[in-house]
Parts: sequence; C-alpha cells; structure tokens
Amino acid sequence: MSTSRPALRLGTVVWALVLFLAGPSPSGPAPAAARSFVLPNGLRVFLYEKRGYPLVNIALAVDAGSKDETEATNGLAHLLEHCILFRGTAERSAAEVDRDIRAHGAYFNANTGQDLTVFEISLPSEYADFALRNEREILFGFALSPEALEQEKAVVLEEIAQMEDDPRRRGTDLVLQRLFEGHPYGRPLYGRPEVVRGARVDDLRAFHDKYFVPDNCSLAVTGDFAVEEMETEVRKVFGSLTGSGRPRGGLPKVPLLGKSVALQEERDVKDAYLVLGFVGPDFNHPDRYAMELLAETLGRGVNPLLNLALRGRRDLVQNVSASYLPGRFGGAVVFILTMDPKNMAAATREAVAYLRKARDESFSADDFYGEDKYRVFDHLGSAKNRVRFASEQAEESGLVVASSMARFMLLNERENPGPYLGHIDRVSSGDLRRAAGRYFGKGEFVAVSIVPKRSPAGTAGVGR
Repeated sequence: MSTSRPALRLGTVVWALVLFLAGPSPSGPAPAAARSFVLPNGLRVFLYEKRGYPLVNIALAVDAGSKDETEATNGLAHLLEHCILFRGTAERSAAEVDRDIRAHGAYFNANTGQDLTVFEISLPSEYADFALRNEREILFGFALSPEALEQEKAVVLEEIAQMEDDPRRRGTDLVLQRLFEGHPYGRPLYGRPEVVRGARVDDLRAFHDKYFVPDNCSLAVTGDFAVEEMETEVRKVFGSLTGSGRPRGGLPKVPLLGKSVALQEERDVKDAYLVLGFVGPDFNHPDRYAMELLAETLGRGVNPLLNLALRGRRDLVQNVSASYLPGRFGGAVVFILTMDPKNMAAATREAVAYLRKARDESFSADDFYGEDKYRVFDHLGSAKNRVRFASEQAEESGLVVASSMARFMLLNERENPGPYLGHIDRVSSGDLRRAAGRYFGKGEFVAVSIVPKRSPAGTAGVGR
C-alpha cells in the first residue's frame, strides 16, 4: 500500500546526507561516483554509485502536493498518487504492472506531502532498465477508467479514516491546518473526503497534465551501477519526454501565526494527547540548522529537556516527542505529549511556559564555568552526535539516499548550500537560545488536545 506523510517530515538524517552528496562544491567537483545534470527537457537528475549491495534504488519526485490544490480539489494529489501507483497505465493494466513488479522482486511505493509527491522503486541491479522504464511509464503514461477510480477512492477514504482514528496523526494534521491557516500548506494533507468522493477521471487528468511534466520533476538513482552507463540509460529512457516550458510555481512564505489557537477533540482513547505546533524556519532559512538541534535537545534523544521539565516532581506526562518539518515555503515545529487525561491543563500550561523560556536555557557545557562544566549534561553536544550517527546510518540505505536527493533537488533554492554537518558543527548554545526566542518566545502556538470521550453521566469513558 502507498502511505502518505507530510513531505516536510524528513528530519536531520535526510538533509545531513543530502548536503554531503549534493553535487559540485565551491572547492571542486563532485566525487567520481556521483553525477548531477539536467536533461534538455528540464528533468533534474542525480546519480550515485553505491557498491556493496546488488541493488538499484530510484526515486522520482514531482513538485506537486497539497499546496497545489484548491478548496475544491483538496485530495486530488493524494488520490492521483494512489491511481498512478496501483491502477495501471495506457500500456499495461494494474494486474500487469503488479505482475511485473513482483516478477522483478521490487519494492514499490509512493507518498504525498505538502510540497512534493515521491515515487520509489528498489530492486536487484540487473533489472535497472526495467525500473527506469516502469517509472517513466507509470508517471508519464497516465490512464484511468472510471471503474478503477471508484475502486481507488474506497482505498483512499479508508486511509483518511485510519488517520483520523490515530490521535497523533489526527492531532498533527489539525495543528498544521491551523498553523498554516490561510496558506496553501494549511489544507488537509490527506484531502477532504467529499472531494475524493466526487472526483472524476477528467479532474485527475487535468491535475496530472499540469504537474507531471519533466521540468517539474527530479530523478535520483543510487546503487550498484557504473555512473557513465546509468547516465546513458537515463538519457535514453527519459530524454524523449517533452518539457512544459513553464517556470515552476512559487508561493508566499508562511506568515507568523500572530495568535494562539486551542482546540479539543474527544476520541475513543485511553490516554490524552497534546499536540503543540509553532511556525518554524523554512527549508532554505539559515535558522534551520539551529532548529534541527533545538528540536533534538527539547524533544528527542535519551534525555530531552521538555520531558525533564514536565516529568520532574509532578510527573505530568508519560512521554514527549518533537518534529521539525521544514518545507520550501515555511516550516513547523511539532511537540506531541502523552499523559493521563487529568493532567492536560497543567501539562499544557507548563509546556508552553517552558518553551517560552527556552531562550534562557543552558544547552551546552560551555554555558558553565569551572568544575560545573564537567558535571552537567551537554545537551547540544549529545544532539550533534546523534545527528552525525543518524546521517552515517542513513547512508546505508540506498533508497533513503535516492528519495532524499530527489526531494532536495526540488526544495533547495541555494546555489551553494555547503555541507550540512559543517553547519551543524558550528551551531552554538547561543544559536539555540536565539532560535527558541524567535520561534517560541512570543507564545504564539496551536494546541490540539485529543482526550477520551465522556460518558453521558460526565465521567471519562474507557478507551479501547
């Protein structure tokens, strides 16, 4: 099955790896095993020779997501992703595509986000030619019958229902809608059920023809191949496609929130969930590096500071997690807290109060003097070590590398972004305090509470 997730939700691992591999740098050419180029039709291509495992991994990203929809079309990007992946092409039926994928031992998937839709395939390297031709056919040879569309609508509607039943995903979706209200990022990522139900083949065809063109796409290939031979094959398979000649679309940057918003939903749950969201820096903003580490120190790792502040002597929460979601036109920082329902009000107050005061926090051992320097836990140093380890671990997955590079080629707007880990190494405790003050210090946030349903008598119901 295809899974949909916000394209923003990629984390430090991806971008540490991406910026390490990203083509020529000011100091010299790219490594011999890596090559990037643009086809005459506008398709951006990155090839990375990665020996060791007899696999080839391909990711093809399209600059189309929920940001490109309207209120009347919100859900078409997600539905189209499903139909492309599972409902056949002009040349092969869905059953024939499935048969061929299985016969070649391939992993095959896709996902839709606010910014991008990404299609992935991984299979034995001897079948690299099949994988390239399969991806070209399913993405650019779109064909769909009304019967197939109705079948896929049922699948997408079930996926939307599953998302709404998951308190973490539901809470995050609501936070992003309110955090980006008035901006295209604020549309529901999975789409509106009424739009999905009413979608016609012509609606999907129009959306596809507008965005699924080579100069609106990127292709990344990693794995067991010779770069020169793969470049020849890529040019042969994709070079005959015709570009649209249109410039890529742009959007205004996400504005500051300007207010705080609180929502509460009752659900069939046992624990209570608090999802807090703050507007954060976009993918290309200089504050991104500090925010990556700030989210790491506050809500991730083995000893997150927000968890320490809330568990303390009052033990207000069971666990805390944090995500930084940098998109092309804006970002979000999301904290998810799980707790006993009776602690919701106190946990909300204390979490918001702590985050507002995080601009005064001592994140590093360098913030202390004398012997105290050797007694404290260095949260910033620990976060940097986790980022380094995660980036090295991520490079072991050729598909992660391919998907990351395909995304990067469409999201990056800087001519020479430089090595990500170099930027991470230079972040100081003062940088974290400045970022905390800029994005959390004003106290402008969205808070979504997911709490257990109450019985008619007014007592908390028992969750499943």
